[in-house]
Amino acid sequence: MSKRKLKDGKPRRAGRPQWEPKSPCNGLDKLSGSHNNAPLTEEGIEGRLAGLRRASPKHHDGDERLAGPIGYLRKHGGLPPTKKSLGQFWLLDPMAGREIARILDPGPGETVIEVGPGAGALTEHLLASGAKVKAVEIDGRMVAELKRKWPDNENLEVVHDDILRLDLSELSGGRRVNLVGNLPYHITASLLFNLLDTARNHPGLLRRLVVLVQLEVARRIAARPGDSEYGILSVFVRLWGEPRLELTIDRERFQPVPKVDAGVIRLDFAEEPLYPLPHWPTFKRLVKGAFGKRRKMLRNSIPGIPSLGSMEGIEFDWTRRPQTVSAEEFAWLAQRLIPKKTSE
Repeated sequence: MSKRKLKDGKPRRAGRPQWEPKSPCNGLDKLSGSHNNAPLTEEGIEGRLAGLRRASPKHHDGDERLAGPIGYLRKHGGLPPTKKSLGQFWLLDPMAGREIARILDPGPGETVIEVGPGAGALTEHLLASGAKVKAVEIDGRMVAELKRKWPDNENLEVVHDDILRLDLSELSGGRRVNLVGNLPYHITASLLFNLLDTARNHPGLLRRLVVLVQLEVARRIAARPGDSEYGILSVFVRLWGEPRLELTIDRERFQPVPKVDAGVIRLDFAEEPLYPLPHWPTFKRLVKGAFGKRRKMLRNSIPGIPSLGSMEGIEFDWTRRPQTVSAEEFAWLAQRLIPKKTSE
């Protein structure tokens, strides 16, 4: 092993720099108020750190521990840190909020349910339109911020709740409603399917949907038969109208920066399904079962779907794969695949 000599002539190992503190008091000693000259051991360091923790201000369970003022503004654009458990990403581009409100285009007095309003960047433009806004926010910090910004606005109702738990018919008071929002990524599919169920159970309740979602999901929603992204969600949405990808927003416009870009989807709801659906469970089983084996021809996948009627006698090109079948064709097939014991 190579050795080097110090000025005092004593050898030491290479690569192991030696130093001595200029003062017998190091940083931990200063923080803890101790000036003990004894060398610090690992146990001693842990002991002093524990003392510092005991001396720090106590937090009650449920208290928000926000960043200091400088980090708060610099890292979050003046907004509190996002909560990962809520799938939050703050939209920092004011032009995007204005454009989303323009796409929704609510008239004065119309009811708008806004999902996840955050600090109100979009809410501001919705209120400017004269719409009656019901802002549904699960994060108590943002509820307080919205009430602070608009303490006396008669057109704003802040609802502190989870949108997935609410009955939209009750929330809207039975009035025709628009729905808009920057959807948390982890609830996007669940919320969209809930909305489609609402449209089926309450005909005419939903007027227009404008939502900001992951670009990948937006493309899936807007996909047409034959597109690689075309799937279950594409089919279900197209029962109610023609979805359109209106706008793409770069991921850099959000804080924190997500891993993907975002897209704004618009859907104008028909008052009734565009195609006859005499037995909803059969339609659901057919679409989900077919796309569960999307690489297979329908003649091979449909016989394996439970609780469907016989394919015999139905004139259709069964060599097709599900991603080529339109919502209208799935509805047509579902009418003919209803089990006899159900249809009678």
